[in-house]
Formats: sequence, C-alpha cells, structure tokens
Amino acid sequence: MKSIQLSTVFFLSIIFLVACNSRGKQEKEADNQLQKIQQLIQQNELNAAKIAIDSFHTNFPRLVAKRRIAEAFQDTITRRECKRTIAYCDSILPFKQKEADSLLLNFRLEKNEKYQDIGNYVYKTQSTEANAARTYLKAFVDENADYYLVSQYMGPKIEHTSVEISNGEVFAHTDTIDITSASYLSFSDETGRWEIVTFKNEAENGVSEFISQYMNENLKVILHGKKNFSYFLQNNDKKAIKETYHLWIVKKDINRLKKEIEKAKLKIEQINRRNSV
Repeated sequence: MKSIQLSTVFFLSIIFLVACNSRGKQEKEADNQLQKIQQLIQQNELNAAKIAIDSFHTNFPRLVAKRRIAEAFQDTITRRECKRTIAYCDSILPFKQKEADSLLLNFRLEKNEKYQDIGNYVYKTQSTEANAARTYLKAFVDENADYYLVSQYMGPKIEHTSVEISNGEVFAHTDTIDITSASYLSFSDETGRWEIVTFKNEAENGVSEFISQYMNENLKVILHGKKNFSYFLQNNDKKAIKETYHLWIVKKDINRLKKEIEKAKLKIEQINRRNSV
C-alpha cells in the first residue's frame, strides 16, 4: 500500500515537472513572438504586426498576461494608424474645401427660413424663379451634401416616373419612382399641368455623370411613364448639371474626410479611456 502511494506521488511529481517545463517553453516562445511583434511595429510593418498578434492569441490562449501585452501592442498600432489617418485627412481637407468654395461662387443658396431647415445650392442659371415655366432637368445639392436631380415637366398628363438620356449610341437611365411616393409630385394651376419627379443621390443612377461626360454632344431626354415625352437638353442645363454633380462629389469627399477624422479621434479616445481605468 505504501509502495503504491509513493509511486503515485512520484508519477504526479513527474507530470507536474513536465507541465511546468512545457509552460516554461510556452512562455519563452511567447516572449520571442512578442519581441518580433515589437520589432515589426518599430519597423512600421503594421499589417504584418497585426497578423502576428492574431496568431499570438490563437497560439497562446491560456497565457493571459502575455496576451495583455499583445493587446497593448494592438492599441499602439491602432493609435499609430489613427494618427496617420488624421494627418492624411487634415492635409487634403483644406484643398477640398477650397475647391468647394470656388465652385459655390456660381451657386446661390435657396432657403426659406420659415419653412426650410436645410437650404439648397442651385446653379446660377437654374434658379427656381427663372425656370418655373418650362420642362427641364434641374440639379441641386443641399446643405447636408445630398444630391437631387429633378425632372420638371409641363404639359398633358404622362405620369412619367423615370428619365433616360441618350447621345444616340449609349444612354443612362434613372431609377423608377413610384407615383405614390414623396418623390413624385403632380398638380395643375392656371398655367397648366405639372409633373415634378425627384431622384435623390444614387437614384439618379449615373445620369448626371453621363451628362458630364457627353455634354459636348446632343443629348436627348426621354421621360418614361404611361406616355413618353422627349426633348433635347439645353447647353445651359448640361453645364449646370455638370457643375452641380461636381460640387456633390467634392462635398461628399469633404464629409468623408471629416468622418474619417472623427472616427480616428474616437478610437484614440476609447483606447486612452480604457487604459486609464
């Protein structure tokens, strides 16, 4: 009986020593990998360092203290990437803002302070008052940098819900708008019957870019509905749509850069807050 107990103690001791030796080897290997991660960060090889950190967590799931060091390295990488993003966006933003300001010289802000919270930047030749009594395509960008392509039609009822534009060889076509939606408006007054269909942002489906690309050609506008109606786009309207579309792209770039800066600053703030606890 005593012999069995001694054997058991000896066997357990061997297991303990092997386990300790194995853990010691694991910790040594973990230290080596952490050192490599640190070197990668110092060499600014951040993507390789992130891959190495992911592997580290997979390879050493039980070495909690070592994994915390790896997490600290990840925070270092995130901070560095965020600072790089902020520096890059800050360097471009003034040029984009200057470009937008230059474009806006040819626009007027239409805003009824009593009824509108958000005004619209309208190209100088497409002011609402000066174009109230004609069929045409109008574009504008609002103060939130949303883009609108508006098909205004005056004439007999056709209930048009989409717009096609063609140079005779290739064409672009907007999305189709439901006549029950807020984007469709029709009414009659003493001057005639009106249909106003609004395509917001991507709903214009490349029509504005098409006009910009082929503005030196004759462009035919086809209004599709229960009946169709067609006309040729005036040169002033081509230019107005091209400039308005350009303004939208620049405004979107400005918003994107600002959001990237805000997101990067928030990440840094979250890391600092977490590490201060």
